[in-house]
Amino acid sequence: MDGMDTSYATLSENENDELVENQIRIDSLPAIEVNKIKVEDPPQDVEILAGPRQFNEGDELPDEYRELLIKLIYNHAEILDSKPYAAMIESQWNLAQKEAPTQLDLMMMARFHYEELNHGFIFSKILRGLGVDFENFELRQYLFEYDRQDWLDLSIHHFLASKVGVMQIAEWNDMSYGPVANVVPRVFREERGHAGMGYRHLREICADDEGRKKANERMKVWWPMTLDMFGRTDSTRNKRYRAWGLKKHTNGQLREAFIEDTVPQIEALGLDVPDHLENRRFL
Repeated sequence: MDGMDTSYATLSENENDELVENQIRIDSLPAIEVNKIKVEDPPQDVEILAGPRQFNEGDELPDEYRELLIKLIYNHAEILDSKPYAAMIESQWNLAQKEAPTQLDLMMMARFHYEELNHGFIFSKILRGLGVDFENFELRQYLFEYDRQDWLDLSIHHFLASKVGVMQIAEWNDMSYGPVANVVPRVFREERGHAGMGYRHLREICADDEGRKKANERMKVWWPMTLDMFGRTDSTRNKRYRAWGLKKHTNGQLREAFIEDTVPQIEALGLDVPDHLENRRFL
């Protein structure tokens, strides 16, 4: 038959299925190369109190260590037992069902929804192993409480916030608490894909003048919220995290590396980068 697309004709059924699957796999999209971001070497200003994977579930933990570990996971926010987190993920899915431009975009968001719920399940399980009570849990990052109005908000959120998340998760590679270190490869890969998905969607929005104009206005809101996710530059708690092997770098080092790597990506879309200090809460 003339004009028939036969590009899949020589593929086996399994190969064809794999091609279709890869079209909706978030982690198969052109992902943000977070693992190539250049971060300064960690400062040698603390006495190291715990080595890689030193502690596991059921071990007796030093009081300060347990307190810091729980706070660190709380700040990450992906906790399915947390009603605010579950509600946030559900609201994103509901918005995607109304706003996704194409069926392919909706399928990507369905996969995103599953992966985020799974991350929440993973970290809830880790916290339950620490005997945590979830009743009074609150989202620690005010960015997560921002009212996402449309597909543009979702796209910027996934690009910027997920990229911050990947940088923070990379800090947990070989951390001193084994159950967290063990899940880093999977969560890292999936969050990296979420950032790539957000960038892809934002790039599509910025393909015309009207989209770029709207995105520029929203960036004024999202950029300061994103930079604040790293915490205060002079955080004294960060030193304790690093001493106990729960983090590697300072908040300031991660934020500066994020800015240096992300600004060219934003400018490549024809967007302006807001002032790094304007409308910030945590400097």
